[in-house]
Amino acid sequence: MLHAWLVEDLPGGRVRVLTQESQIGRPAAALAEERPNPTLNGHQAWLDGLLRAASE
Repeated sequence: MLHAWLVEDLPGGRVRVLTQESQIGRPAAALAEERPNPTLNGHQAWLDGLLRAASE
């Protein structure tokens, strides 16, 4: 699994976060089958953390 992020400063005090990942291989396929999905939950937790940090 590979993961890349691009964080861009935008006008008006805004920030754009672009993320891309490849979910290739047996470990990624196994994670995709789990419920609840740990990859989706991890991404949501990361976004929630970014929001908390930006709001402080």
